[in-house]
Amino acid sequence: MSFDYEKSVWGKKEAGRGISDPSAFRLYQSKRVWGRLPAGARVLEVGCGAGQFIRAVKRARPDLECFACDVSSLALDVAKGLGGGVNYKLSDPDRLPFDKKEFDAVLVFDVLEHVSDAKILLKEINRVLKLGGLFYSYVPCEGDFLSVWKYLNVFSFFRRLTEKYAGHINRLSRRQWKKNIFSSGFILSSSRYSEHLFGQILNLVTFVALDNFARNHIGQQINNEYFFANLDKSRHATFLKFLKRAVNSAVYCESYALQLLPSPNWHMIWVKEISL
Repeated sequence: MSFDYEKSVWGKKEAGRGISDPSAFRLYQSKRVWGRLPAGARVLEVGCGAGQFIRAVKRARPDLECFACDVSSLALDVAKGLGGGVNYKLSDPDRLPFDKKEFDAVLVFDVLEHVSDAKILLKEINRVLKLGGLFYSYVPCEGDFLSVWKYLNVFSFFRRLTEKYAGHINRLSRRQWKKNIFSSGFILSSSRYSEHLFGQILNLVTFVALDNFARNHIGQQINNEYFFANLDKSRHATFLKFLKRAVNSAVYCESYALQLLPSPNWHMIWVKEISL
């Protein structure tokens, strides 16, 4: 079953900086790009969903010109309704709706693992980015030897849960991603990592719980945001919210302490070296 992005929306809640926010570490890492841009610089987020990250960037840096695009019209309708001073555009899967060399920086959070042909998207990012521009990407490398998903998929334990509930179809290793991005005209400037042990365990537990939850919601496409929203309405909501904050804080602290130590969850900063 293919994942339908017109049925599920991610990113309704703006990314926060507190360590209990599950998006905080990605926002923190991406700041190494947007935090050092001059006033008036143009920033694009590709695959923005409902604008979770780009709204946070605009809030922190109102002096930047912020743009975002997504293939889901449903997600963009939600994003536009939330405001935040961001210019949103609907994107074709194979063509970004922007001109050549239009942006000083491009941000991509949890997107490359979703697209059917990542090389096409990478070349499009190269096209819209200025020469010497910065490209930040976070990608879970599910085909990496450090990833628990690599072994679970090989041995058929909880097989393809990330594809079923999150649309992950690219299960590449760090080496494969590096080769693909390098061949798209970029040079690697910086690497950081996250979700080494606790984060991977939390990720696995979440998807197993999602799978069990989905069995009671036949006919619906379930994603993690829908799942957690339902937990927050349960009779144990107070305890579950406390537990979620505690676990997310532990994952953040682990990621912060070990960010220079390789893991399958890779935060990359690339510089556009050549135009293709």
